[in-house]
Amino acid sequence: MKYTTIILMLLPALLWAQEFQFRQEFDTIPVEINGWQTLAPWGGGESVSYPEFCDLDGDGDLDLFIGNSLGFITYYENQGTFQLPSFKLVTRAWSGINLLNLTNFGHTAPEFCDLDGDGDFDFFTGDGVGLIHHWENIGTSISPTFEFITDTLENIDIGGFSRFDFADIDHDGDFDLFIGNYYGNILYYRNDGSSAAWDLNLSSGQFAGIDVGYDASPCFVDIDADHDYDLFLGNRAGNIWYYRNDGDSANYNFTSMSNFYDSIWVDYDAAPEFADINGDGDYDLFVGRENYSNPNSPGDVFFYENTGGASIPQWQSVTTNYLSLDQGLKSQNHHADSDADGDLDLFSANFNNHVSFYQNIGSSDSASYLWVTDSYQNIAVNGAYIYFSDIDADQDSDLFVGEVQIPNPPYPGLHLFQNRGTPQNAQYSLYSNNLVPGNIPVGIIPALADIDGDGDYDLFVTNNDSIKYYYENIGTATSPIFANPTQGWFGAFPMYYNGFGVLSYCFYDIDHDGDQDLFGVPHGLSGGRWVWFYRNVGNAQNPLFNLETEYFLPLEREDTFVGIDVMDIDDDGDGDFFLSLTYDGGMYFFRNITGEASAPPPVYRHPQAGLQISLGPNPANPNTVISFSLPFAQQIDLAVYNLLGARVTTLASGLKLPGSYVIPWDASGNASGVYIIRLETPVESLSEKLTIIK
Repeated sequence: MKYTTIILMLLPALLWAQEFQFRQEFDTIPVEINGWQTLAPWGGGESVSYPEFCDLDGDGDLDLFIGNSLGFITYYENQGTFQLPSFKLVTRAWSGINLLNLTNFGHTAPEFCDLDGDGDFDFFTGDGVGLIHHWENIGTSISPTFEFITDTLENIDIGGFSRFDFADIDHDGDFDLFIGNYYGNILYYRNDGSSAAWDLNLSSGQFAGIDVGYDASPCFVDIDADHDYDLFLGNRAGNIWYYRNDGDSANYNFTSMSNFYDSIWVDYDAAPEFADINGDGDYDLFVGRENYSNPNSPGDVFFYENTGGASIPQWQSVTTNYLSLDQGLKSQNHHADSDADGDLDLFSANFNNHVSFYQNIGSSDSASYLWVTDSYQNIAVNGAYIYFSDIDADQDSDLFVGEVQIPNPPYPGLHLFQNRGTPQNAQYSLYSNNLVPGNIPVGIIPALADIDGDGDYDLFVTNNDSIKYYYENIGTATSPIFANPTQGWFGAFPMYYNGFGVLSYCFYDIDHDGDQDLFGVPHGLSGGRWVWFYRNVGNAQNPLFNLETEYFLPLEREDTFVGIDVMDIDDDGDGDFFLSLTYDGGMYFFRNITGEASAPPPVYRHPQAGLQISLGPNPANPNTVISFSLPFAQQIDLAVYNLLGARVTTLASGLKLPGSYVIPWDASGNASGVYIIRLETPVESLSEKLTIIK
C-alpha cells in the first residue's frame, strides 16, 4: 500500500548517531485483560478514540483506523480474513496526519467514503473546531494513494467537534452528509449532485429534531435488516441514542427508541461504529470513548459482539480494551518481581488513585502479562506516582508512592509501603505518608538509585513543576536515613529546558561501565519525541551527568510522556524501555537489540517526522528543483509521471540515508502541461503536481 504524508511533524534539528539500537514492538509481549488478549498491548492507548472500519486495500476484510484527541490516526491492517480477523498495528501516525495545532485542535474523526463514485474510498476527517478535511484517493481500490484536497469540505464550519457520517438516506445513488455538533444536533447536508459529482447543501440544522445533549457522534447502519438506514448517536455523556427508521430506503421516518441503548455506557464521548467483524452476517458494535469523568474505567475501544442475528441483535460485552493496555489518563507504570519467581510483574497507577497489577505469567526472557486487579492491596494515594525498591535490603520490593495535591497547602507527601510479607507473598503496610517532610508543591515523583556506590539506595524526587531534589541516604542499606534535600542532580536537568520541565525519570547503567546513567521524559502540552539521555561521565562514587541526546529512542510521532521505566525484560543483559503516555493512557515498548546478530543497521533519525517533498519553481520554465527529506534509511523511487500515469523519467532510486536531498530536473525535452512528481518508499508515497510552461 502507498500513502501520502500530508502534514509534517517538526522536531529541533539535533541528530544523534546512536551507539545503541532499539526496535519498537507493539505486540510481542502479550497482555490479557478479563479473558481478552489485546491487539497491540504496547500501542500506547487512545484518548477520545474514534473507530472507523474500512477495507482500504480491497482484500475482502476490514482494516481499522482510530482517530484521537491528539490529532493523529492509528492504523491497524487486517492480516487475517473476513471471518477470522488478525489486526496488526502498522502506524500511530497514518499518512503523517497531525491536526493538533491552534487551527484544528486535534480530535481526528476518520471516515472513508467513495464520494466521487470512482470505485475507491476517499478519506475525510473531522477535527476539534468544526471543519471537515478531505483527501482524494488518486490510486485504486487495492492500492490507494491519497492526495490532500482541502481543510474545509464545501466550506463547512460548524464550530466545536465535527463528527460525521455519510449515508444515501434518500436512495438516489449518492452520499448525503450528516454532522453531529457540539450542541447534540445533527446537521443534514443533502447531496443535490450525483454519485460522480457531489453537491452538498445544508437541508436541516436539526435533522429529525434530534438533540442528544452535547457532542453528537452519528453512525448510520441497517441494524434490523429491513433495507433502510437506522441511526445511532453517541454523546458526551458516554451513552448511545437509537433512532429506528420506520420509513423505507427512499423515505426515512425516524422514531426515537432509546436514549440509553442496551444500557451501554462508556463514560465519556461515546463514538459508535458497526462492523461485521467475524463474517457471520450481522453487525458487531465498537464504541470509542474517553474516561474523563470516571477515572476507574480504563479502556480504549469497547467491543460488543452481536450474539443475536442480523434483524434482532443481542449484545455481549467482550472487552473494554479492544486495542491496547490503556489504563487511562496519566497512567504511570513500573516493573517489579512481586512474587520472587524470577520475572518482572507490571504495576500501573493513574488518576484513579489506585494501583493496578498485571502478573507476569511468562518467564524472565519471555514475558506475558495477565491483569489481576485495578485495586492492588487497596493501596490508594491521590495522584499516585509509583516506584518499587528494596529500601531495607530484606530481599523484597518496597513501594514508594508520590502524592499529588492541588492546590497547596496542604502539600503532598511521599508514601512508603513496606513489604511485611515475604518475597513470594508481598503484604504491603503503610510505613509513612510523609517520608521526607517539606513543602514540595503540586506532586511528588520518586526514583531511587545507589548513586554514590555506598551500597544503599539514595532518593531522587521531582515535582510537577520540575524542581529536582536529591536526598542522600546517610544511613545504611537496611536502615535508611535520608539527609536534608539539595536541589540539582550532579549536572543533570536544568529546571526548564526549551520550555519543558522533566516530569519522570529513571536510572540504568545503559553502557555497562559500572555507574548509573540517567533518562528522563519532559512534560509539555505540545508533545515531542523527547527521551533525554544523560550519560554518567563520572564514576560509581562520584557521578557527573552529561546530556548526550534528547532523542534517545526512535519515536514515530510527537507524544507526551508521564513515565519511563528501564529494565531487562527479556533477560539478555541490556536495558529495555517502557514509556507511559500522558494522555493516551497506554505504553510504548522499545526492545534493546544492540549487538544482536540479527539486528538491522542502526537507525539514524532525521528531525522530520516523515517524508517531505517540495518543488520550485512551479510552474517550471523549463527547469525546476525537487527537494525531499527522509526520516530514516530506506529504498526510494523518485519519478515523473504524466496525467495518464505513464512514467516519464526516473530522477533518483535505490537505498538512501536519512537526510535532505536536492534533485534538479531539466524538463526542456518534455511538452508543456501538468506532470506528477512522485516519491515512493516501501510504506509511503508523496505526490506533487508540477506545471511546465515554455
